[in-house]
Amino acid sequence: MGAGEETEARSAAMLRAICDASVEGIVLHRDGVILSMNRAAAAMIGRTPEDVVGKNLLEFVEPGSRDSVRTRYESGEEPAFQFVGLRKDGTAIRVEARSRNVEREDGTVRAVLLRDLSEQDQAAVERAETISLLRATLDSVTDGVLVVNREFQITLYNDRFRELWSIPDHILAQKDDDVAISYVEDQLVDPHSFRARIYALYATPELESTDSFELRDGRIFERSSRPQRIGDKVVGRVFTLRDVTAQRRAERTLEAAVQMRDEFLGIASHELFTPLTSLGVAIRGLRSMDRRIDGAAIPEAQRERLFKNAERQVERLARLVQALLDVTRIDGGHLKLAVASVDLRDVARDAIERFGPELERDGIATTLDAPAAVLGAWDATRLEQVITNLLSNAMKFGRGRPIEVAVRRRGDKAELTVRDHGLGIAEDQQALIFERFQRAVSSRHFAGLGLGLFITRQIVEAHGGALRLRSMVGEGAEFSVELPIFAEPKPEVGEEVA
Repeated sequence: MGAGEETEARSAAMLRAICDASVEGIVLHRDGVILSMNRAAAAMIGRTPEDVVGKNLLEFVEPGSRDSVRTRYESGEEPAFQFVGLRKDGTAIRVEARSRNVEREDGTVRAVLLRDLSEQDQAAVERAETISLLRATLDSVTDGVLVVNREFQITLYNDRFRELWSIPDHILAQKDDDVAISYVEDQLVDPHSFRARIYALYATPELESTDSFELRDGRIFERSSRPQRIGDKVVGRVFTLRDVTAQRRAERTLEAAVQMRDEFLGIASHELFTPLTSLGVAIRGLRSMDRRIDGAAIPEAQRERLFKNAERQVERLARLVQALLDVTRIDGGHLKLAVASVDLRDVARDAIERFGPELERDGIATTLDAPAAVLGAWDATRLEQVITNLLSNAMKFGRGRPIEVAVRRRGDKAELTVRDHGLGIAEDQQALIFERFQRAVSSRHFAGLGLGLFITRQIVEAHGGALRLRSMVGEGAEFSVELPIFAEPKPEVGEEVA
């Protein structure tokens, strides 16, 4: 072999080595017949270079791509194109090809460079799966999420964000954060501070923030914001939005309940202390009367007055303690009813007679309009408590004017009404006064725990009845108790006692 031939052989060997070292596939063919193939190309289809030499290139192309590949090499077109190849095991592989004609001593051949796109495809699949998972995660969270880049363009949001604001798709489709802000401003109680806060966050990319704001429809949103980073670089801002309306209302309710409790404890302490003080005065007076003054007898009238005062204070204490116990029983579901045949007229008459001394002392005329007996299956003691509470209420707020009590039977129901001609109750307060510890007037001017009407309603409803109120400010109030004649107590509240 001459020096020239040896040099040419070395060059050819070097060229083959370079081709075999290439990560891209290289194929030489003439009219589709493979002349040579490097290892990278052979590996793509699961073969060895020796396996494919002399075979038609189209044997290793998926049937649906063969016409396209044939057209390419027959026409001599050079732009890159893609086709689907076939591996030895029959699986498909997507390939990108670039080809051109090469002139050799033995004629024109076609050189094809091949690139395996399977890794790229797999990466695209994984990227799509990641994006899909992110989207599904975002759409499943209960918080609204909005991502805005440094150019104030919306790059991402979830369905919850759109639902919270009721933003139409065409607004969000503009990807302009300022457009979205302008749209939601009409929903806000204070739109200026809302916008100012957002601009302050944009002006300080590193800042993290949490605040809240109120909407005109009564909802309250809590907004958290933190920078979006890629590595150490801030590329945008992430906002999360949460509807905390129920939570804030619960907090306010709890605060009101704590305040109500504190006020109640103050009122209860005062209410319990007052009769105790009077009772103590009466007892000390009675004790001093046991000591004769200069041997003279103490006037009987003075002794009787002190005894009656002591009895009244004991009864008042008993009523206060009974009210507290009843609230505890109601809360625990232990308010029991001892049901028997009862004449509602007799119960009303007894209650009025028991109040006789107090009514007489205060000069309050009280009438009972009950022309006939009204019999039913009720708890007499609890109904007396109902009438007592209503009479006490009428005495307290009736401004000393007459009180009218009436008992009637109306079909299969009994009706008891207690009417006064006193202060009356404003319409917006009428539902409130049936709640515990509530009253329509200040506790500074009227004594009581604010439990009477609450307990009264519970007892009436335990009998299957209803308690109603008709009142106008300055014209007094009329409380109406309606009871089914043959009522059975509610199981969860009471039990029938034979």
